[in-house]
Amino acid sequence: MSSIRQKALSFLLREFYLFWAAGLTIGIYAGSRQNFYNIYIFTAGTAVISLMVIVEIIMIRKLLRRGRLSADTAGSSGCGKSMTYGFLSGKVSAADRKSNNQKLTILIVVPFLILLVIGDLIISVHQHRQSKNILLSIYKDSNFCSYDIVIEGKVSDHPDNDFGSLNFILEVESIYIYDNSGNLDIFSGVNEPLSVKSDNTGAKYLRRDDYLRIRGSLDETDFKEFKTGDCDYLYLASCGRDVEKIECKNLIQRIFDFRSRLYCCIKNTFYGSLKIENACIAEAVILGNRNNVPDYLTEYFKRCGVYHLFAISGLHISFFISLVYLLVRKIKPSFIAFCAAVIFLIIYNFLVGGKASTLRASVVFVFVLLAANWNREYNNRFLLYLSYIIMLLFNPCFLYDLGFWMSYGSMAALIFIYPAVKKIAGRIFPLLKRKRNYIIKIAIMTFSIQAVLFPILAYFFKEVSLISPVANILILPVFYVLLFILTASSFASIIWPPAGGFIMKFSAVFFEYILRIVKILGEPDFFILNFDSFRIKDMVIYYIVLLAVLSAVIMIIRRVCIKKSSRDQHKSA
Repeated sequence: MSSIRQKALSFLLREFYLFWAAGLTIGIYAGSRQNFYNIYIFTAGTAVISLMVIVEIIMIRKLLRRGRLSADTAGSSGCGKSMTYGFLSGKVSAADRKSNNQKLTILIVVPFLILLVIGDLIISVHQHRQSKNILLSIYKDSNFCSYDIVIEGKVSDHPDNDFGSLNFILEVESIYIYDNSGNLDIFSGVNEPLSVKSDNTGAKYLRRDDYLRIRGSLDETDFKEFKTGDCDYLYLASCGRDVEKIECKNLIQRIFDFRSRLYCCIKNTFYGSLKIENACIAEAVILGNRNNVPDYLTEYFKRCGVYHLFAISGLHISFFISLVYLLVRKIKPSFIAFCAAVIFLIIYNFLVGGKASTLRASVVFVFVLLAANWNREYNNRFLLYLSYIIMLLFNPCFLYDLGFWMSYGSMAALIFIYPAVKKIAGRIFPLLKRKRNYIIKIAIMTFSIQAVLFPILAYFFKEVSLISPVANILILPVFYVLLFILTASSFASIIWPPAGGFIMKFSAVFFEYILRIVKILGEPDFFILNFDSFRIKDMVIYYIVLLAVLSAVIMIIRRVCIKKSSRDQHKSA
């Protein structure tokens, strides 16, 4: 029992950042469900956070003064070994036990409570701001004719064709509406997102960043019906003839016009050099717009378990950063190269629209580049937790974003599950320890990612592919080459479009191979597990069982190896 307790305490002190992330997640989830916001609770929460931060600082200074907590331990992610030595030795005095309890309080309990309160406050403030929505007020106010309203604003996402209608999000700037007395009311500087559903007759050539004037009628809807990262409450139903492009030449709109031209430059290279199917996939992989991918292709990729290739992730960012460093590698000092990489990441995130997976990869790479520039080591687990906290603080609605969870699920699988599964497989089958066993490594990596993403896919898609490991082994090596070609052609097309089109020609054979494999493996139904309902509770149970099984298998294998080594020593003696 004492040994179990020591191992539990060792785990707590080693993975304290996990509890920080858990505190923020619980706070955001509870705040979004309960909607606690009022000014008194906000003031009390702010006071509680301030008080706990003061207590945290006092306790850290106290332990530093006594020499029980080194400066490195208090501020770095490599504190597990120095903190847990007493636990692992099995000799814990009363003074050490007291010190360890103080460390647990400093590293886990107080930060957990602080982030829990912060999470609750930020989502509550976010929902409070949504409840003060001008559009929502107009819709609920019987003095306004909300069925006849004119709205001006910028298209903030890529329009999506859906059964003869065009759906997109409009960043509203101005509202023109008549009241029941016939007086025209004008609302300027609104800056609120609005879901728009228009027929396709006159609006099918709309693009992101177009500035529009739309006449239609407000109606209430569930924001989950539309592809948006914000919590929208209304949509504007209109006819195509009521959608009109207008000019807006302020400074901000000029910046978005530049983004539109840059996007169209790369997109036109794709569609001018490739088949329609291939161009749609290239646009999704490089520019992050999956709306133009045909539904049948999307279904094939989902059924094969390789739909994650459409998400712009660390693999894509690493290719882009490698090209940037290749171009500026001779520049001295190295800090200039770092600044060039950061500027590129900012521009690229602006180009694709700040998607969750892209932001996550960019945040992680900024910290990795900083560590390399300062000649410091970094901890992958620490970067995972830190980027997770930064992302949720930036936008708490990411908690309900599929791309966010798939991105972090894949990273968690590679950091936590993959090494454990690789160790288990290496113990059972020693031949798998060979460093050049590339296919086996991809298979283990795919299995690890599938094991972590299984409940996420079951919850969002209601189905899970069993053929995913085979599909990833056959597709991933080719996809790496394809991604390199698409990245190089995109860079070249910005400078000189014909050069980008020429490089793009080399990708045709790789597209043909990937699509053929996807269509062959995605056709049979017996490779698919269907779920009528998969709840959050089921996800929690699944992860607890998964971790318990992995821990038990590792412990059993470790004991077997210890017994085997002791037997061998006894025989040699």
